[in-house]
Amino acid sequence: MTAEEKKVLLFFWTSVKYLPVEGFCGLGSRLHIYKSHEPCNRLPSSHTCFHRLCFPVYSSMPVMEARLKVITQEHIGSSF
Repeated sequence: MTAEEKKVLLFFWTSVKYLPVEGFCGLGSRLHIYKSHEPCNRLPSSHTCFHRLCFPVYSSMPVMEARLKVITQEHIGSSF
């Protein structure tokens, strides 16, 4: 991922536009990744209050990467 895509993913995951000066320790909570029970054709979802990123069970890594690519597009990731 590019730096811009990582920034958009962080915003999607935490609703924080920029990483605090203290780094990830400054977020106040750990970042969590969960498996969701959504159908595998759905995009990942997030619970920003709890810093949770939820992934459906995708059939392969390229499918997951493609879904992440969709949510990290600037005009999409910033509107969630």
